[in-house]
Amino acid sequence: MTAEEREAEAALLSAAAESGENADADKNGGSAAQKEEIKPEFSRKFILYILKKGFVRYFIDAFTGMAQGLFCTLIAGTILGQIGTWITSAGTDAALAVGGGVTAVANIAKMLMGAGIGIGIAHSLKAPKLVMFTAAVAGLVGAFGDAIVDGFTGGFVSSSVNDVLSGIAPAAPGNPIGSYVVSVLAVELGRQVAGKTKVDIVVVPLVMFVICLFAVWAAWPFIQLVNLIGEGVALATAATPAVMGIVIAAVMGILLTLPTSSAAIWLAVASPVVAAYAAGEVSFATYDAILLAGGAAMVGCSAHMVGFAVQSFRENKWGGLIAQGIGTSMLQIPNLMRHPQIMVPPIIASIIVGPLSTCVFGLRCNAVGGGMGTSGLVGIFGAIDASVEVGLPEWKLALGIVFCCFVIPAVVCFAVSELMRKLGWIKYGDQSLSV
Repeated sequence: MTAEEREAEAALLSAAAESGENADADKNGGSAAQKEEIKPEFSRKFILYILKKGFVRYFIDAFTGMAQGLFCTLIAGTILGQIGTWITSAGTDAALAVGGGVTAVANIAKMLMGAGIGIGIAHSLKAPKLVMFTAAVAGLVGAFGDAIVDGFTGGFVSSSVNDVLSGIAPAAPGNPIGSYVVSVLAVELGRQVAGKTKVDIVVVPLVMFVICLFAVWAAWPFIQLVNLIGEGVALATAATPAVMGIVIAAVMGILLTLPTSSAAIWLAVASPVVAAYAAGEVSFATYDAILLAGGAAMVGCSAHMVGFAVQSFRENKWGGLIAQGIGTSMLQIPNLMRHPQIMVPPIIASIIVGPLSTCVFGLRCNAVGGGMGTSGLVGIFGAIDASVEVGLPEWKLALGIVFCCFVIPAVVCFAVSELMRKLGWIKYGDQSLSV
């Protein structure tokens, strides 16, 4: 029996015991109405327990694993690819050879995003070893689940595997939402088989492969829904850049700080529009709008990272400044659980820099960097690449990055947090980290 099963059984027994105590009390003079309330109360507590465990398991634990897999493949590959570009730009034969090799490794890492997500989710869900290893295939299949479904519906069975493979561009990472759905289904169902036979090493992978064939159909509606959300975000940003700048920056900043993967969420939202533009399915205006929205997302995330780094400098000094400024503001999660008011300054900063990014500086950012902010400077690199691509003047790009990502968040968060300290809403030690 797993730890989760033991905990569920304990909760059930506890609720049953409480129900029994209430029943005994009723026998000693309780009303008929109280007796009728016993069973609904028991059911309500058990249902709430199941919902809570499900939320933690699939939206906290699984998303954490997803983020780790994403960082170890796509994000790290993007950073390595940038280094490869710098090396190649030297122009010498040696630089071209070395830079080409670095770029090749980076492209492979990015294409294996789905596999990384699958393994990350399996590890976070504490899956058995064989299930964890096979989850690499499940995640990769899920990343290209829409291409597989299109292959089936377009006559894939009667033609060849190349019908599916031709829809996968070299070094394309695929869709993280498809990878998430297929990985979760394959892991949760695959673990039911693990340990049941003498030949698990063969049975577990084969069973999970079969599950993947059905799971891509379960993932398809989620992929299409997120695709529509991405197109909607692009259209709304083009129509009302100021309003969407506020909304996107605020929401993405909060998602970056909470135990979710802002990088995966923005990649899932923006990458379908980028892929559709590459395939000639959407206009440049729509493509440019999603890049503009990506710029707002990037500065919103930066506002939280730089903001927390500056406003907690009194407690955490230089170690905290670096860990949060170019690492992650998620380090503040334990403090947020006890003192949620410490998130007020970064939210205010993100609301300010969002419309400045979209309406004043016109910053763009690609799908990979939109949910990263200043973490590893990935968001900064993404903003440079996307903004240069659409022809944003260099001076405007430089000023936009300096002010929206660093100066304004630092000044606003410091000023607001100091005011909150004077009012007694934030106290010394509320933002302390062990760094």
